[in-house]
Amino acid sequence: MALGAIATGLPAERAVASGAVTTAGPLTDLDLAQARLAVGAEILAAEFYTEAIASKKFGADVTKRFARALFNEQEHLSALSQVIIGAGQTPSTADDFDITFPRGTFDTRGSIARFGVALETTFVGAYLGAVDAFAPSDLKTTAARIAASEAQHLSVLTELAGNHPIGISFPAPIDYVTASDVLDAYLS
Repeated sequence: MALGAIATGLPAERAVASGAVTTAGPLTDLDLAQARLAVGAEILAAEFYTEAIASKKFGADVTKRFARALFNEQEHLSALSQVIIGAGQTPSTADDFDITFPRGTFDTRGSIARFGVALETTFVGAYLGAVDAFAPSDLKTTAARIAASEAQHLSVLTELAGNHPIGISFPAPIDYVTASDVLDAYLS
């Protein structure tokens, strides 16, 4: 359907189904741990883009891109929170964390872009790792879709950091423990 819509000139976004996630069957402990980690990552990402926008270090074009990335992160958070709610648990919210960014993160365009590259690289890797880790196929698909979105964010930030926006052919998946260790530095 998406290819047909693109061929007829419709925006791809209109051809793609919503981000709603439903799972058939019970989730394993690892599924729930992965979903909780992803919720934390999305909360961190949303705060990063909120702070980047508030810094007023960029012009209107980049600010619009950051606003769109923030919107994406909020949709990811909502979808992943629904997975946890569907399992009968309560997802974390931003109020559950003290978010700490390194000193100087939002002082310059370059510092924002470099830190964003580090975060988005972690997010892409974590979601690629989740594709392998999730048991339900619908969660694997959701993780892959979110990884694709995070890769778009990474491309924008990489270009802003003065690097080439098209990166390596095979981004590396990051396992749950490694991703958790990276995110723990900013979420407490």
